[in-house]
Amino acid sequence: MKSYYFATINEFIDKFGDKECIYLLLIAENCQFSHTKIASLKAKCYGAIFPEIIYEKEHFKNGIVVTELELEPILIYNIEAPNFSNTNIADIKSMLVFVDGLSAYIDSFLFSLFESIDEDCVLFGGGAGKLTLKQEKVIFSPNEIVQDAALMIALPYSVNVGVNHGWEFLKGPFVATSTDKNILKKIDYEDAFDVYKAVVEKDSGVVFDNKNFFEISKSYPLGIVTMEGEVIVRDPILTKDGELILVGVMPQNSVINILKGEKSNLIEAASHATDSAIKSDCDLDMVFMIDCISRVLFLEDAFKEEIGSIKKKIGSVSLVGALTLGEIANNSKEYIDFYNKTCVVGALCSFNN
Repeated sequence: MKSYYFATINEFIDKFGDKECIYLLLIAENCQFSHTKIASLKAKCYGAIFPEIIYEKEHFKNGIVVTELELEPILIYNIEAPNFSNTNIADIKSMLVFVDGLSAYIDSFLFSLFESIDEDCVLFGGGAGKLTLKQEKVIFSPNEIVQDAALMIALPYSVNVGVNHGWEFLKGPFVATSTDKNILKKIDYEDAFDVYKAVVEKDSGVVFDNKNFFEISKSYPLGIVTMEGEVIVRDPILTKDGELILVGVMPQNSVINILKGEKSNLIEAASHATDSAIKSDCDLDMVFMIDCISRVLFLEDAFKEEIGSIKKKIGSVSLVGALTLGEIANNSKEYIDFYNKTCVVGALCSFNN
């Protein structure tokens, strides 16, 4: 597959709009994108809007990453009650998936998707949306742009996936004693924000006020401890009435820890994710980097080092991707995980005979 970066939607239209091809468009939030501009093109355009996008060694708050596709994507209009009956997903072996990152139905959708795909299917992807954290229509096909939706792109490649986050234990364990989907109401039967606030303020030396929650919380995610001992990161993005609003579901009675980060560890985690994705018997065609936008907000200028750690591993192979609201990967045959603050690397390749 070939990929390109364009600074504006008009540049893309001028170059490819009249071609009868299928394109995946990763749109940066600040791009002046209008769905009506692509609806009448000969080119079939599918895609999603993200806080930022990745192309080679850079990340962009504006512009578009365009990838020519061989297979037409599948748009699921309503992930609350997904209907896969008219799709061929049971036959797909490798898949890129984008969901509405602010939907309340992501986890139930991923469960339904897992039940519908082949057990050997490898997939990865992330959550679309904007840093306003206001749910909007962010996923599109040539015909329409919708919310509470998902876009599934079958890939004619073997795909290896690496996942790593680099966040470290600070305090715990606690129990999420009251939850409602992506809302954490109580920790150990106390208001969730009160417990979180006490730990974070003590460690950071900074006091929460009415305006600085996200500025502080970006450095202190929560970690769900799985039965296998793995940690799935959850990103607190808002607080209201003593509750914590997260990106992604927090199951009732989850064992959780409060985490913190060091920049060097996060950069190293991306390198480890790349190592996991690259196999010795694989001829790399392209690498996708799906990374949480909150890692950028935490790392700031050092985020270029995280991209660079991946680019160094893959050399001249093309690197594209998106900075997302949540990351997706099935790292085993048991389930599909929805992560936060995590680096997911998808290596597209053909195996030597």
